[in-house]
Amino acid sequence: MTNPDVPRPSDPARRRWWLSAPVLSLGLTVLLLALALAWPMLRGLQQGPGAEPATGMPWQIEPAADGSSRVFGLVLGHSTVADVLQRFPDDLRLALVAAPQGHATALEAYVESHRAGFVTGKLVLSFEADPAWLDAARARSPRREIVEGGAQRFGLSPEDLQQAQAAPLSAMTFVPSARLDAATVQQRFGEPAERLTGPEGETQWLYLVWGLAIAVPPEEGPLARAKAVLQYVAPARFAQRLRAPLLSASSPTAS
Repeated sequence: MTNPDVPRPSDPARRRWWLSAPVLSLGLTVLLLALALAWPMLRGLQQGPGAEPATGMPWQIEPAADGSSRVFGLVLGHSTVADVLQRFPDDLRLALVAAPQGHATALEAYVESHRAGFVTGKLVLSFEADPAWLDAARARSPRREIVEGGAQRFGLSPEDLQQAQAAPLSAMTFVPSARLDAATVQQRFGEPAERLTGPEGETQWLYLVWGLAIAVPPEEGPLARAKAVLQYVAPARFAQRLRAPLLSASSPTAS
């Protein structure tokens, strides 16, 4: 005789619990979530371990046939103050800069914390401007402040700010927050066309085709913990604007 309290093989109580509708629905949800999270990782693996943003890194420099170059989304020799203000609408500080006890010598803009891909640092942008206009704009400045080293920074009046919009970008200086030693510079930028040794032991790495000079701090001494300084100009003006003054203050080393 069959015991009525014992379920038969076809009884629903004997069905596998993991085949029930609520469990199947939960499992499908977990699977879809796992695929969604894994997709970006899969894309990264397909791009390779060295994958990085297509533009915007300090070593991603695009020289052009007309002697200009594109760096950080701006074109040296062509981009203007108006373009830079559009590129950095919130973080940019535009001002006249004068040496201690001197006349206005430059029209410059500052980005205190610029993110270049996964590298952050301070970015300084310099513009071509008529010396007579610089002096007149300084006299009309509504405010002045003293900055590091005793230099003076003058704000622009609304009229001068409007007039400065067309000033072309002539140079950029980028100081990474993280320290770049010679090995890192070699890895990211490659072998320079020329090296110059500065008076305090720093080495200037010159990349003529890119219009780039990198000041690499020495491995020992008081400047060993200093930050590297990257200077960019249009390649067509590299010899005049960067190499000549660096050469006059340095001694050549092995290339």
